[in-house]
Amino acid sequence: MNATKIASFCLCLSMLATAFSGCLSSDETEPDSDPELDDWNVFYVQSESELPTCGSDQDGRLYYVAGDSSFQTCSDNTWTTVDLTGPQGATGAQGPQGEPGATGAQGPAGEPGATGAQGPAVEPGATGAQGPQGEPGTDGTSFNIIGTVDDTSDLGEIYIGDAGDGFLVNSTTHIHVWSGSEWIDLGDISGPTGAIGPAGPQGESGADGAPGQDGADGADGAPGQDGADGADGAPGQDGADGVDGAPGTMPVVMEMTITVSGMKYYVNGIQQADIVLYRGFTYNFDLSSSTLAIHPFTLGTLAEGGQYTSGTSTTNQILSFTVPLDAPDDLFYYCQNHSNMGGSIEVTSLGSVS
Repeated sequence: MNATKIASFCLCLSMLATAFSGCLSSDETEPDSDPELDDWNVFYVQSESELPTCGSDQDGRLYYVAGDSSFQTCSDNTWTTVDLTGPQGATGAQGPQGEPGATGAQGPAGEPGATGAQGPAVEPGATGAQGPQGEPGTDGTSFNIIGTVDDTSDLGEIYIGDAGDGFLVNSTTHIHVWSGSEWIDLGDISGPTGAIGPAGPQGESGADGAPGQDGADGADGAPGQDGADGADGAPGQDGADGVDGAPGTMPVVMEMTITVSGMKYYVNGIQQADIVLYRGFTYNFDLSSSTLAIHPFTLGTLAEGGQYTSGTSTTNQILSFTVPLDAPDDLFYYCQNHSNMGGSIEVTSLGSVS
């Protein structure tokens, strides 16, 4: 017991000494299991469960139950708790303040509070003065337009060429420039079509030249030396040249359509076809397919090089080839940007002598 319980216990014993003096006999013999407290005939147990059965042999006995610091007495075969609480004493003087205890662990965070009402709108401040003009930026990178394609998808995601190469997309009239890693869309740069200028006046015809004067007749006489011829009249001015006729063209023997699929050239739908051409004749290669945008079709003396341009001209994406009489027997067609795409061209002549 602590000091408070001992003091309370002694006070209760002194109060009960008189009240139970007629009920308790000092010469009664107590059982060994219930130790008797000296002088007071009050018995002690640790818990209420250790109280003996309340019968006639226990009637009037007082037990102190240490577990809950209470007193119980046996009366009419029933244990009854005895309330020994006296009147509340005066409040004692406040003791000195103890040392502050250690800081406890931080509790869990509380639920966030509800969002407060929005405050009134603030009037916008006055517009500040305009800052000084910045330094002019550096010049942009130039680019070269090297071809056209029908749609943006024809450009492809990989371009084997130089940064700055540009293509015009016909469907959008936008310029797309290769940056070295991706296509940059520069937007629509086409301007409006200009008006057709008026035709110039036809030049006047030149004046006819004046006829030359006749020479003087020689005197009749003995035949002698012929007289000197009269001087020739001044030649008349040349008349204006007539309008040139349309330039003549060589008849085209055959026209071949060139396309690309799977990184291979197709000639009239045949993959890497072998071509036979005759010297002195003209052949057209139609290069208008958008699949050729990054695969320049080229003639050469080698399977992958030795570009051959004799007798060639290009108009409106048509490569016209008039085979020279001194053309080599073996030519090739190939892509300038990629290998193993082309095929061979056999050059031969009509007629033979044996």
